[in-house]
Amino acid sequence: MRTFETKATLEQALADAIGKALSACIQDKGTATLLLSGGTTPSGVYALLCRLDLPWEKVTVGLVDERFVGSNSPFSNFKLISETLLQNKATSTHLLPMVIDEADYSQNLQKIEAAYRIFTEPDVCLLGMGPDGHTASIFPGDPASLQANLQNDTLISNTTAPTAPQQRITCNGPMLRRSKHLFLMITGEQKQAVFENSQTLELPIAAFKEALTDTYFTKAS
Repeated sequence: MRTFETKATLEQALADAIGKALSACIQDKGTATLLLSGGTTPSGVYALLCRLDLPWEKVTVGLVDERFVGSNSPFSNFKLISETLLQNKATSTHLLPMVIDEADYSQNLQKIEAAYRIFTEPDVCLLGMGPDGHTASIFPGDPASLQANLQNDTLISNTTAPTAPQQRITCNGPMLRRSKHLFLMITGEQKQAVFENSQTLELPIAAFKEALTDTYFTKAS
């Protein structure tokens, strides 16, 4: 675990690490894939990331998870990442949504399963963690989330969150754990304690510990 005194120093170090990983992948194979988490915690990282001098047109970005809402909803991860990452030098990157059929939750899942095949083995992924030990939209106590954390036959699952909007879409655990560079961002001592005790408590994030490239932590929230 890499520990930082302030959130600002963490954000800069993490943005630089993601940029370096993307650059290495592009040099190696000409393109790169990047999966990003929503929420306000990592938004500062994206604001810094988009200022890095990278061939962004060679990067395809997807969502780690999403709420089943329209792209204009304040709950939309697609909206948040569009507004924070697709700016400055990163306007040429391609961001794939997770909601393309707002009328049918089940049909949307099938369509996203096909669209997200490009992320079968992600190059770079940034995860977050909730105070209940969930990551992506893989929640403790949700049967669909339990399957999603183990499901290797498909890439994407619909799960149920404990809070609204409850209908969620998530990349499955095995897909995320296949990431060549897998980063986790945690802020606050409460989340640190949850993370450290996640195996004992059998929380979803515990299944990711061994796969993590690095964890970026600050007590500041």
